[in-house]
Amino acid sequence: MNAIASLRRLFAYLMIFPMMIGVATAGEEQPVGFADKLDAHLSTFVTYLYDVVFVKVPIWGEHKVPVVLIFLVVTGVFMTIYFKFLNVRAFGLAIRTARGKYTPKDAPGQITHFQALTAALSATVGLGNISGVAIAVGIGGPGATFWMIMMALCGMTTKFCECTLGVKYRKIDAQGKVHGGGMYYLSQGLKERGLGKLGAVLAVFFAIMCIGSAIGAGNMYQVNQATTQMSQEFGLFIEDIHFLGMDLPGSLVFGTIIAVIAGSVIIGGIVWIARVTSILVPLMCGAYVIGALIIIFGNLEMVPGAFKSILVGAFSSAALGGGFIGALIQGVTRGAFSNEAGFGSAPIAHSAVKTKKPASEGLVALIEPFTDTVVVCTMTALVLVITGAWNVDALTNKDEVALFKGPEAKVMVIDDLEQGSELSFVKAKVNADGNYSEVYKDSNPEETYWVANADIDVVEGIRRTSYAFQQELPWFPGLLGVAVLLFAFSTMISWSYYGEQAVIYLCGRRIPGVVLAYKLMFCVFSVIGAVASLTNVLAISDAMFFAMMVPNVFALFILLPVVKRELKDFQQHAADIDSGAKSVEDD
Repeated sequence: MNAIASLRRLFAYLMIFPMMIGVATAGEEQPVGFADKLDAHLSTFVTYLYDVVFVKVPIWGEHKVPVVLIFLVVTGVFMTIYFKFLNVRAFGLAIRTARGKYTPKDAPGQITHFQALTAALSATVGLGNISGVAIAVGIGGPGATFWMIMMALCGMTTKFCECTLGVKYRKIDAQGKVHGGGMYYLSQGLKERGLGKLGAVLAVFFAIMCIGSAIGAGNMYQVNQATTQMSQEFGLFIEDIHFLGMDLPGSLVFGTIIAVIAGSVIIGGIVWIARVTSILVPLMCGAYVIGALIIIFGNLEMVPGAFKSILVGAFSSAALGGGFIGALIQGVTRGAFSNEAGFGSAPIAHSAVKTKKPASEGLVALIEPFTDTVVVCTMTALVLVITGAWNVDALTNKDEVALFKGPEAKVMVIDDLEQGSELSFVKAKVNADGNYSEVYKDSNPEETYWVANADIDVVEGIRRTSYAFQQELPWFPGLLGVAVLLFAFSTMISWSYYGEQAVIYLCGRRIPGVVLAYKLMFCVFSVIGAVASLTNVLAISDAMFFAMMVPNVFALFILLPVVKRELKDFQQHAADIDSGAKSVEDD
């Protein structure tokens, strides 16, 4: 029990982290530079957390891979083989189950199969599919796409296992509300296997990491990328906004607006969240996929070359060197971030489904990785490769001089430059205060000296995807901006529910106001996500997220016999209904 008490104490620290940040910045007279100061406070914490979670081991020469990634890949491959490629064999059965064919009307639960699917999809089909793919391809090259797809195909069976267990070990309280997820099958399932104490400790650890993931991956990352899209595509919330005698950063204001809107929805709980996501998710996916298909079909002659780039990049050059390793790591990491298979988060939403057969929802759940990664992420990657945006790091135009202080860019595209134009480049020194002090002789034959401030648009994350679509559909970034808001919003409200269930598991209803305190904390971090740098937001999101995976996957291996038994039971149930041997209401 001492270990459990220690973990609960860690949870308490997590709950007061926003106040710690508030104290650290309370001495400022004006919020000038607020974003930078806040980002600096996050950086120290994030660096330590990231180093702990992503411990690396050498796999080829000097190249190292995080242990958690190896663990995740091995799990996906093993589960797929163990269940004899269930992801392929049972895909049709999964579709029929999602339509409600095998579920009686009086089944216990709160939401339908389709609503559970869309609620979980809203947490996965989000900015990970838009900006996450761009990050993976931008760092690991087109080959990262291949590994994202492989992760998704193997992850389908992993998702089936965890969501089956989520329903199997869920709890339904006196008010009819369902509570489920990784923490429940960790505690109850392992207890049945004689590992009660270990299961209890792992369940508490999982719940704490789930709260952290809800705040990081499901909240801060979403708001961060939505803020980027609003500022760079619409020119909104760039300048400081004067309010009550203070000049507030525009990003801070935008984050506050998002926090208020999200807060108004998450108060309603899973039923309201499911209703909202069942409408938003199909609309968002439809609009985004249509835009991608327009570009793909408009450039059909380039599609074979794009797939070739993806396949060659996955095994190239580099095949046993840095290129391969980079593509592999980025593909697996961003693929996992996209579909969440093996992390125990999706079972929280799927546990609320109306069903008497746990494996029925497990089969419905395997549709998720296929939809969000194999379909949506692949389309995004094809657009990035076809347009060449995957290899663009920065943008400027003919009226700007490419002299700047900022992130290094390997490739820069200069818009509106006439064919045959000549470019001159200069070198500069920079004073300690950041001002240019001296400019050296440039590349122009004439001995001229230039001093200039260049307007450089660094292309990363969502900005890269937006740029890719803009090359073929100039009007699309506007639509993408709206889609990004909806993607971010739906992901936030679904993940807020995941975190809420973790809080309830840790504290129950014994502590008055704890759930409300969590929801308020969630909204505070929405604001922090808007002003933090993408680097820090990605690091904290990945670290918390992958920390959930370790205890969850351990439980999946221990409870495989339970999953296998439930699958056999449901397959017989479905076969009897299909053959007419019994009615859906008979069971």
